[in-house]
Amino acid sequence: MATFSKFFNYIKELFNPYIHPSIKEGMYRLNLIALRTITLILSIFEVVVLLFYIITSSPLLSEPGVVDNMVYAIIVSAMSFMLSDHALRRSKKPYSFFRFLSIAYYLMIISFGMFTSYFHYIHGQQMLVFFTITFCLANFVLLPPYISTILVLGSYLFFYLILFLYDGAEKIHLINYVVLAILTLAGSIHKYHMQGAELERIHRIETMNDMLQNVPVHDNLTDLKNRYALRDDFNSYQNHHIIVIMLDIDGFGKINEVYGTEIGDEILSKIASLIKKHLTDSHSYRYGADSFLIILQDVEVDNAMQKLSGWERSMAAMVVPGTDQQIHCTSGYSHGTPRDEEDLRLLIEAADKRRRDFS
Repeated sequence: MATFSKFFNYIKELFNPYIHPSIKEGMYRLNLIALRTITLILSIFEVVVLLFYIITSSPLLSEPGVVDNMVYAIIVSAMSFMLSDHALRRSKKPYSFFRFLSIAYYLMIISFGMFTSYFHYIHGQQMLVFFTITFCLANFVLLPPYISTILVLGSYLFFYLILFLYDGAEKIHLINYVVLAILTLAGSIHKYHMQGAELERIHRIETMNDMLQNVPVHDNLTDLKNRYALRDDFNSYQNHHIIVIMLDIDGFGKINEVYGTEIGDEILSKIASLIKKHLTDSHSYRYGADSFLIILQDVEVDNAMQKLSGWERSMAAMVVPGTDQQIHCTSGYSHGTPRDEEDLRLLIEAADKRRRDFS
């Protein structure tokens, strides 16, 4: 029973997959682009063929219904091209408003393919037009699987019935005919699923980018940048010699526990002010609850150490507000020229390891 339920759910997902409304609107747009392209190509091709027959005075034009059928195909393709182009370029309506255009075009143009291939069939020629049109429309135009199933299998079945009524479809190899219909349908379903998956992937990426863009890049308490800002600043560090300094407040958790978080916040704010004053204002980050990251760019190591010493001297005079308890910090540094984000990460880890070794 469980196996049957899984199989049923698989078939349901195959022929009627869930597509997020925003993604579905994107698929309607791609569908209109594909329809505009294929109708333009078919319009030009059909006009060229008709002109060729007229110029060569082909006896084919004297056959009943041939010219009418070709003119019909040109008009249908040209009108579908203009409608899809209007939907894409000038219409203010959502793309979903035109979602039935591709279905209408399929139904109208497939009748041209059936007439043409029926004409070829009774004259002992190959029925390439019908097969080509069904294959191109099914594999270039995006149709929901359940709709493409109805259209593709329905058109193959209807055309076979026409041939069967004519001569029992004796010139048709039924197995090959069925296989071609199934392959055409499989191509249509596969394209729909693949395109839906690709648009869903793009949608997820865009959503994540929007979320990241809305993430604040400054720490409100210290007015320093936070670690999210480091990603945006990486380009300014790439291929430049930098000195990475990691600072950590010793026993900060104990200070918060004994004196309260308000005192702890005041200490963090004061330390941040000294960092901006003695080290750098633009490339300092609150990297953790009680740790700070400083990046000095295009500065010699000796100069960086002088800056760090000046900061440490100012820190020596800092005490917990309202007490005589001195605040201690531990620092570590590394330097190098990062070529990519992985190099920068390794420099930060090296500075942090050196800080721990000193603590």
